[in-house]
Amino acid sequence: MDYLVIRLFSSFFVGVLLSQSGSLVQLGTRNILSSPSTLGFDGLAVLWLLMFHSVSLYLNLSYPVEWAFLLGMPLFIFLGLLFPQFLKGKLKFERIILLGITFNLFVGAIFSLWQFLFMAFNLPFPVELWFGHFRFASPVSLGILLGTELLVLFGMKFFYRDLKMFSIGPIMGLNWGLNEKRLFQFIFVVVAVSTLVVVNLFGAFSFLGLVFPLLARKMWFQKRDLAGEFFVGPLFNGFCLMIVDGLCYFNPVLGAEVPVGLIVTGIGAVSLILILWSGHNNSENVAKPKK
Repeated sequence: MDYLVIRLFSSFFVGVLLSQSGSLVQLGTRNILSSPSTLGFDGLAVLWLLMFHSVSLYLNLSYPVEWAFLLGMPLFIFLGLLFPQFLKGKLKFERIILLGITFNLFVGAIFSLWQFLFMAFNLPFPVELWFGHFRFASPVSLGILLGTELLVLFGMKFFYRDLKMFSIGPIMGLNWGLNEKRLFQFIFVVVAVSTLVVVNLFGAFSFLGLVFPLLARKMWFQKRDLAGEFFVGPLFNGFCLMIVDGLCYFNPVLGAEVPVGLIVTGIGAVSLILILWSGHNNSENVAKPKK
């Protein structure tokens, strides 16, 4: 298959996964500032890959990218099952988000220090990990993305009734027999695994998981359509990321390609600033099913 076709489809599915995982976590926490990046999942995925790369280099192992993904999968599934425990009690989501952002900053400091040490000892370092790109897209990485997306779609279809009940209101959902623990575990397993897949294959795309759900929600805001946000909106967002990556590919700067993750991270950071600056009056403004 042609490289450009593989690359464009890869960027499309990354956008879809980030949009869906961001929508799920915002619905689960009922907070529009929640995302895989603001909750610290991006930092965890980057930290895992740094550790895996360092151990492999120390043991002089030549590994394909799939190894890091396969070995990290059980760990991140366990993390997703465990994460809902942090949401119990009176700990506010704003504080959890603040902890997640702080953890990402901590990982960023570790990343810079790690890079400095590797360069000082003339060792190879995955500098492209911090800002996502699609330069190394391959049929294998596209297959992993497609398989992950099919599993996410199957899970959302299976839990769609629970998601609808929870979107109406947690108390109403519990009165109708909603298994909130099981729903939360599904949400955070999807977020953890999707983040691992995207960061492992292409690097970090910070804040896209926050901005994409807002875009999808705006498209169906008047109807507050849950299905539109989870299934149709991600297609639009994936197409947007594909367009931006195509522009990066066809418009290099002095022969060098600007990482698409650098561009979208800047856009996402500005969007977060605008959301916070505007003092959004309703942080629980999430999509709901049609009446």
